[in-house]
Amino acid sequence: MRQNSKRVYWLLGAASIPFLVKIAVLSLGVSGYLLQSLYKVFQLIVPGVWRYRDGKTGARIVWPTDEPRPSAVLWIMATLIALVLSLSAIVALQLLIPLFHLDPETLRRGLDARFAVGPVGAVAVVVFLSFLNSALEELHFRAWLDRELSRSTGDTIGIITSASLFGLMHGLIFLGLPDVPTSLIPLAIIGLAIGGICWSLLLRKSGGIYAAWWSHGLTDALLLGWGLSWLGYL
Repeated sequence: MRQNSKRVYWLLGAASIPFLVKIAVLSLGVSGYLLQSLYKVFQLIVPGVWRYRDGKTGARIVWPTDEPRPSAVLWIMATLIALVLSLSAIVALQLLIPLFHLDPETLRRGLDARFAVGPVGAVAVVVFLSFLNSALEELHFRAWLDRELSRSTGDTIGIITSASLFGLMHGLIFLGLPDVPTSLIPLAIIGLAIGGICWSLLLRKSGGIYAAWWSHGLTDALLLGWGLSWLGYL
């Protein structure tokens, strides 16, 4: 039991590294998308080092390549989850926009100044987030953190903790976005944690990591695509 607790402490300590990097970047007030995204490098490195120390070799250090592909039913389930999550978020945002007096032109000017992106860069960022970043986050929060925590503490704690940390990381991301009301951030954290729980449940099916990646990426593509249109990038 003591050895198991020690493993959990090490796991949570390792999981805190990307958070510390993101907090440091926010504290320094640096601009540019690459520097703002430096924490993502550690989201890749930390699980890789953990797997290597656990005896994984080759491509399995980066991704669970031995996992089978999902069934057609699971692909459909993952797609439906993405549609529900993205459409629910879009409806919620349309209700919240007037309540929080969000102005697309003001937000866009702030984003362009903070991240040094124009229309082409904004679209490129959304493509990256939808395809590659979603894989990175599923690797970090589900394939690594959720599974390792669940192995030591049980599924309930593994799912809730990994989903909560997933939401909190995005809370830090929103803190770095100019002109986003801080009172809106807790709602975003809750919504993202709900998404994390859905993807953790997919993870528990055969081929679940691929289904979770697809569902996550599709959710991002639909939601962020709407965001690009609302902000005037499209």
